[in-house]
Amino acid sequence: MSFRFAFWNCAISPPGIKDWQNRGNVADAIEIIRHLFIHEHIDLLAICEVNQTSFQLLVEGLQDIDIASEFMDDITLTGGQFDIGYFYRSARIVVTQGKTHTGRIGSSSLKIAQQLKIAFKAETPSEINMLVSHWPSQLRTIAEDFRNKCSIGLRGFVESLLADQKQVILMGDYNDEPYAHSLFKNLSATNDRALVLSQPDYWLYNPYWKTLSARVPFSFEEQQHDFGTCYSKAGNRNGWSAFDQIIFSGDFLSTGPWYLDEAATGVVLTDVLRAAILDSKHYFDHMPVIGCIRKKGAMNV
Repeated sequence: MSFRFAFWNCAISPPGIKDWQNRGNVADAIEIIRHLFIHEHIDLLAICEVNQTSFQLLVEGLQDIDIASEFMDDITLTGGQFDIGYFYRSARIVVTQGKTHTGRIGSSSLKIAQQLKIAFKAETPSEINMLVSHWPSQLRTIAEDFRNKCSIGLRGFVESLLADQKQVILMGDYNDEPYAHSLFKNLSATNDRALVLSQPDYWLYNPYWKTLSARVPFSFEEQQHDFGTCYSKAGNRNGWSAFDQIIFSGDFLSTGPWYLDEAATGVVLTDVLRAAILDSKHYFDHMPVIGCIRKKGAMNV
């Protein structure tokens, strides 16, 4: 038995922009979401950079496929609006919203993570905790301080779940590379499997370090440089960055009962999406990332 899930920053309603973007971008996003459910066979998708209006447009455009949806309209103490919603196969899983984790730096509020609890209808009681995040942009003033504080807060949230023997998955647009201090040091998310296996109740495993390398070898004829999960059109820094990641608690590599299927975990980049991302007139700049886990006995870890 497997569970496939994904995260995507769809960039339809970026922070600070009240109105949803043009209907062409919404239509393109609908087709990408449809592709994820129909062709990538995911059971759950969390998206960010949407508001209630733009999320509802997505819902209306996806009525032809059998999925449920929910916009998580949480706000911080200072009125900051979260921008995350999710779609899922309600015939297979039950999704309930747990805690919303926030913080502060002085008078500024922090949106650290929103918790989803995943239960499987065909299984005896078995729950997976998923923490979904969208952290401040690299372009924002003192954004590094904000992400540093977010990562410390998220680590505390994770430790409280691990103490209760919960399996935890983190996913989101962290606006930091896997090796950044916020993720590698503060969150203790590493790509060292042996280290994770030595202390699975402490270390988190981040398979998205592999997205730091190009998926397509260099060819003079093609000249494709598609590493990372998102693309910057700025032209004054690396074009590709690995900001979108899915991170797993150590028990997905050790004690289970669910285990990581890393071969089925990665980035989705279709020709249509690549063209949109590289188009300076299009708002898309992120690729969906997919994770997959399997029940014990279905694979060897």
